[in-house]
Amino acid sequence: MISDKLYELAFAYKKTKLWHSLWDTELVAIRLSGDRTGYICTGTMDAPCGLELYIGEKGYCSYRTIKSTDSFSMHSTEFQERILQQNCLQCSFTGKDSLSGEERQEVKEFARSRGIKLAGKAPYPQFTKYLAYHCPWGLQSALEQEDLCEALSGAIALAGFLTETPPKALGIVEVNCQTEEIPMLVRGNDGTFTLDRAKLPKYQESPPPEPAASNDISIARLKKLPRSGIWECEIIRCPEPVMDGSNEIPIFPIFVLAVDNSSDYILPLSPAIQYEENPEELLNLFMDALIMVKVCPAEIIARDKRTYAFAKSFCERMKIPLSINENLPALEDAEITFFERMQKNNDEKIDDIIDMLDQMLELDSTQLRNLPGDMVGQLEAIVKDNVLPENIKNKLNEVFHFEETGFPRLVKSNPQATKPVFKGSYVISVSLGTGCYRHIQISGSDTLFKLHGIILDAFGFDDDHAHVFFMDNTRWSDWDSYYAEGVEEGLRTTGKYKLNQIGLCKGKQFKYLFDFADEWLFQCKVLREIEQGTAAPFVLKQKGDAPSQYPSWEDEDENEGEDE
Repeated sequence: MISDKLYELAFAYKKTKLWHSLWDTELVAIRLSGDRTGYICTGTMDAPCGLELYIGEKGYCSYRTIKSTDSFSMHSTEFQERILQQNCLQCSFTGKDSLSGEERQEVKEFARSRGIKLAGKAPYPQFTKYLAYHCPWGLQSALEQEDLCEALSGAIALAGFLTETPPKALGIVEVNCQTEEIPMLVRGNDGTFTLDRAKLPKYQESPPPEPAASNDISIARLKKLPRSGIWECEIIRCPEPVMDGSNEIPIFPIFVLAVDNSSDYILPLSPAIQYEENPEELLNLFMDALIMVKVCPAEIIARDKRTYAFAKSFCERMKIPLSINENLPALEDAEITFFERMQKNNDEKIDDIIDMLDQMLELDSTQLRNLPGDMVGQLEAIVKDNVLPENIKNKLNEVFHFEETGFPRLVKSNPQATKPVFKGSYVISVSLGTGCYRHIQISGSDTLFKLHGIILDAFGFDDDHAHVFFMDNTRWSDWDSYYAEGVEEGLRTTGKYKLNQIGLCKGKQFKYLFDFADEWLFQCKVLREIEQGTAAPFVLKQKGDAPSQYPSWEDEDENEGEDE
């Protein structure tokens, strides 16, 4: 509910018609309560908006971003992105149709109580909060109302100054990158305003987020996928807002538009809500989508610096070539298709999908199974969204067994695991490169997770990444593998299987891989079986110095020491 004080000041400010004296490119600062600085601007003479208050350095940079936005020279997606960065409180004057029924009733009641006649083209005051990447919304707090009250009071005083002195004589100028100071309204203890000077913050656009590709599990899965296609990518802000459970104000989510330029296939990808605060969320969604369609890009081309920064860490870890090019024809076509779809309502979009699937299901089962893998992946995503009629969903599940398979890796049985349980211990040679090995004695009743721990201890590594054992001695094989807990649902885990359950015997060779990013690969071989149990695993023999787990870090530390 808007306070009577704010309504009073809004109607008083309207009478000054300050927008006839100042342009929206001319700023005046104001000292707000709490020793904060605000920046006031008005609308243009032919399109007055009332008053806008930008608070602090963040608000000022938002103002400069908006004023430097040019729809004629910018790509449409860049223009939308910049406009949505507005961060201010606004008092505007509008017609009754622009207000909600509650707002309209509130204004009428106030005007009636004060004898104010609501007449003219735009007689109704409206108070709006602009928050970057959110829908314009009503004021959310008493502090926001108080800030607007202070701004309106200052603007009314400024209008009084301008009746006697022109703007230029007061030091009011058009703000640009060379402007260092502007006038500041300062309220005294008696409530009157005087003009002082205020230094403007340095305007600089924030660097784009660089999300870290830190999900070892997803990286490991992607490394196993076939590499295919040159993918043109751009980060795009959705034109339609959504409600975020953590915020009452609808927000414009963000997503990656990625298209294979040889097939024009668009990667099905969910949007992220808070990209600036949590950029890793979007990167994880991107990796999940690639895993879902079972393909990994052979090369990525980003349209702009923000998209390049988004993909940088991912491409470095995956060793995928990454470049920037504004001219991306496949991406342009994909954007046109995307925005056309966004203009349809949900029912229309679902109807289009159903019509397409009805035609597709006229094919026989063999023809359907021969569809490209990426298309099958997209079909699975649609099925899992539960938006299809039951008959179509059942037909797709009948052909592709989506409900049964999901996405986990293959898990196959090891025929050697049926041999009698061994109750003694194993001596296992574990080598890391040439001339560096450890012989480890461990009980057969210990788990693979226990073996993982003693291997890391033996080589002086920290246990801070995921791991996997490949018992068929083939790296990234799905035939007989055991993963760290939590890597992926449906996989056998190292904490649940004992060494005497997995078919170990003298001469058996297998691989242990630690850290899915750096891929520390250890070669293991069972040297012998002994009848006695072993209370705790230990190192029988060692040779060679283990390499550093993080050599680049140590090099940096040494270099810093030399500088000192």
